[in-house]
Amino acid sequence: MKKLFSSLFGAPKDGESFEKYLVVPDLHGTYSVWKRVEAYIREKVEHERAVIFLGDYMDRGEAGEIDGKHFKDAGSYYTIRDIIALSKWAKEEGRTFIFLRGNHEIFFENFFIDGSITAYRQYPFFKDSVQALEFVMQRDPSFTEDFLGFLRNLRPYFLDRKRNYLFVHAGIDPSAKDLDEQVRKGSVYWIRDKFILSNKKLPYKKVIFGHTPFFEPFVKKEKIGLDCGIYRTGNINLLQINGEKFNIFNL
Repeated sequence: MKKLFSSLFGAPKDGESFEKYLVVPDLHGTYSVWKRVEAYIREKVEHERAVIFLGDYMDRGEAGEIDGKHFKDAGSYYTIRDIIALSKWAKEEGRTFIFLRGNHEIFFENFFIDGSITAYRQYPFFKDSVQALEFVMQRDPSFTEDFLGFLRNLRPYFLDRKRNYLFVHAGIDPSAKDLDEQVRKGSVYWIRDKFILSNKKLPYKKVIFGHTPFFEPFVKKEKIGLDCGIYRTGNINLLQINGEKFNIFNL
């Protein structure tokens, strides 16, 4: 399964450029909203439009039942299950889908791959998500393989070098020059105010990010923040990019 996901997430390479993008910010297991997003992608997004997910697919999700058992966060399981299925559909259709890593995916990588229980002890919302996922993983080995393969092959960012657009979960440190060093230090997953409030000129024409919730989309000359606190508001802002034109809409 690891080989399958390597081929799925191995293209396109960072630096490639696309004329059209659809950007999907944090989902946080809000399954009722995700179903609207999924339907939109399957039914209305053109074949040539690259779809980029900014991470944080799980945690703080909606309550519900899985095989007759109630969970505080069943939404995270259903959301990631459907995202994995959508990624397979995209591969079969020859579409370009890019999945980035958010800070919450680091929790899941640490727990399920590295065996760390720090986040499990520290965050009740993470424990709720894990309990639902483990319930399924104990019963469905194929989901386990798909899920771990998905986590292992998430990207830290995507850079369109031709247009100089950077897609990233949280943002970048304006005082640092080496993007890959920021990945190693975790800035691209965790940074907030140092990036958002900085007036320092960035090395990118646009940095498109999620992670930090805003009442309305955060739009500055070099920055676009899309997260609107989906798990509290039930709303999501999607971004369409057509060359140099940007259109944010609520789905």
